Amino acid sequence: RPAVRTHNQKFATKMTAIANSESTSDLAQSHSRPPQLLTPLDDVHQFWSKRWEGPKLGWHLHDVNPHLLKYTDILIGRNGSQIDAAKDGIRIFVPLCGKSVDLASLASHSEVSHVVGIDIVRNAAEEFANEHPQFSLEEVKFCDENLVDSFGSDSKEKMTKSEDGENCGFESHDGRNSNNKSISQMSTFYGNRISIVNGDLFQFLAMERQERTKYISKYDADEQKHHLFDAIYDRASIVAIDPSLHLEYVTSMGKIIRPGGIMLLITIEKRRTLNEEAKTDGPPFSIDESQVRALYESQPWVEYVTLLEEVDDLITEEAKERWQKKGVLELYDLVFVIKAKDVF
Repeated sequence: RPAVRTHNQKFATKMTAIANSESTSDLAQSHSRPPQLLTPLDDVHQFWSKRWEGPKLGWHLHDVNPHLLKYTDILIGRNGSQIDAAKDGIRIFVPLCGKSVDLASLASHSEVSHVVGIDIVRNAAEEFANEHPQFSLEEVKFCDENLVDSFGSDSKEKMTKSEDGENCGFESHDGRNSNNKSISQMSTFYGNRISIVNGDLFQFLAMERQERTKYISKYDADEQKHHLFDAIYDRASIVAIDPSLHLEYVTSMGKIIRPGGIMLLITIEKRRTLNEEAKTDGPPFSIDESQVRALYESQPWVEYVTLLEEVDDLITEEAKERWQKKGVLELYDLVFVIKAKDVF
């Protein structure tokens, strides 16, 4: 299965134009983490690395997301939800996490044992580690052995890595050493009650459970409890992904959530726009209630989808002006709880 998803050239060209535009500093001002484009991996990394180098991270909130504060009890399994929490606490997955302070809030919760985030930009994890020293995050780098397999078992057995982990490569049959850029490198910042994976989300989700575990937990990699998550916190993650990949994304969530688990999902809906292009343009991509239900209620792992609330995002003149420039006249946050079946 390919580790990197591709889009058409028109989409890639469009994203290059956005990356070179000064206006993208406020691309998703109201969101707590940067949307990530699932174009070829190098293009994705280059695009978001450039955005992180800017003087302003328009998507980053300095406070915990208000929707998370309001619905934390639902996410961790209170208020009548059916999560059968392990005695050592709830494990939560946060896709496309950036350096969101939501990670720190969740990891500090007394009923949460471990939070795992993933982001393609290394600076996100590095800055989070520097800004939250209480978690003692340290980076460990890996080669993707799934891709090394293509060179044969002998090459895999002789796979090498530099002492500092910067270069992944393999040793050929004649003893020559070679670094091969087709071998994807991922890393994890491990800390107290939190891990942040630096790598491609879809590559991570496509891994076998046992393989994925080593990126999640530095210790006890063989334990079954590390394979699945009790809860998933999707704060504007799906709206960052090209709509052609939404179904694969939703299907993959069912592979990592524990039976009976809970997802807290937050999307945006561009309810009224000047034209169709403004409505379909992204990221962030507009996903309304009917689209969420069509995606999730068709999944064999989903028991129910409930819309908790919708919140007007354009309550300030600054927000109205910013989004009107993009052709958006009405914008709403939609907050959902999605319950996984006890058996699936």
